[in-house]
Order: sequence, then structure tokens, then C-alpha cells
Amino acid sequence: MRLLHLREQNLQDLFQASREQLATLASSSQYVQFLQGVIVQGFLQVLDPEVSIHIREADAAAAKQAADAASKQYTEISGREVNYELVTSLSLDLYVEPTLCDLHAHVFSVVLVA
Repeated sequence: MRLLHLREQNLQDLFQASREQLATLASSSQYVQFLQGVIVQGFLQVLDPEVSIHIREADAAAAKQAADAASKQYTEISGREVNYELVTSLSLDLYVEPTLCDLHAHVFSVVLVA
């Protein structure tokens, strides 16, 4: 039981450190590049021509810029077109529990749903 408690505490510490690093990244100039990479990976995972990208309202401008570039990059890589919709449905918190929705690709401030 003690081992399980220590494991859980280590996971919580790791999650907290990740949240802090993402908060720092979200306020940096590299955030759009980060989002673009994450969105391209999501497009490649779902391989669906219609994708909803759920984002935080605070990320709307960066996500739009990143999604446009990611769509072009996805087409170059896969030869397929993708239509996407940005949905500002995530809370201001940087972390969303994966169990809250049916998703195929999940990252702290972006959720792709096919």
C-alpha cells in the first residue's frame, strides 16, 4: 500500500511540474510552434478528413495560426486534406482529464476529436 501511495505522489509531482512548464511555454514565443507540432501529430494519429480541435479561449489566436500551418504540413506529409474546426471548450486550467471526453489525441491545452 505504501508503494502505491509513493507511486501516486510521484505521478502527482510529475503532473504538477508538467503544468508549470506548460504555463511557461504558453507565455513564450515558441508556443505557436509547439501547438503546430502537437496538432500535426494529432492529425496524423486520427487520419480523419474532419477534425475538431478543442482549445482554451486564451489560446484561440495562437491555435488558429498553428492549425493553419499544421493543416498545410499535414497535407505535405500525408497527401491528404484535412478540414478542422476550432472549438473553445476547454477551461482556463492547463490540464484536462483524458476521461472527460472521447478523444484520439490529447495534450494539455489542445484536444483533437475526429
